[in-house]
Amino acid sequence: MRIAKRVLPFLFLILVPLAASSCRSILKEAFKPPKVRVADVLLTSNPVDDPKGPWAFILTLAVNNPNSYPLNVSHVAYAAVIGRETVAEGDHRSDIRVEASQVTTVTVPLTVRPEAFRGAMRQVMNARHLDYEFNGSVALQAPVVGVVRIPFSRTGTVDPVDLLRKKGFGIN
Repeated sequence: MRIAKRVLPFLFLILVPLAASSCRSILKEAFKPPKVRVADVLLTSNPVDDPKGPWAFILTLAVNNPNSYPLNVSHVAYAAVIGRETVAEGDHRSDIRVEASQVTTVTVPLTVRPEAFRGAMRQVMNARHLDYEFNGSVALQAPVVGVVRIPFSRTGTVDPVDLLRKKGFGIN
């Protein structure tokens, strides 16, 4: 009897972690990580009106929920880099529901610091191309799993001279 009293707590300590680890694999199969992509970035303020003040943009993200249950976006963290200058960074708290098996648009207001943008433009004028990068993460509240952070990123290069030629400005 004494041996049974000593062995039962020990068996309990061994069996509980085994049961928890087997549940983890079931949760991984039940939860499919959503996909997040940068859909658009739009300027919403006029820099000519207040050239020294911050410039307002809207970052639009497309969140694809492949799960059979809805998720909630609780937080979006972001950074915008032009050349080697970080022109915007921050986070946005929100409570947006991402329906099951659907793509939901999430809009995030972001503010660009003009002095950082000017520094980036000096680099662009020297290099004659504009490297940009938007990156960050979306925090989703999922049932049972808790908060899951899904990263997003969009990078690219723009030739400003080519862009001005397409708009009808003659630059050699």
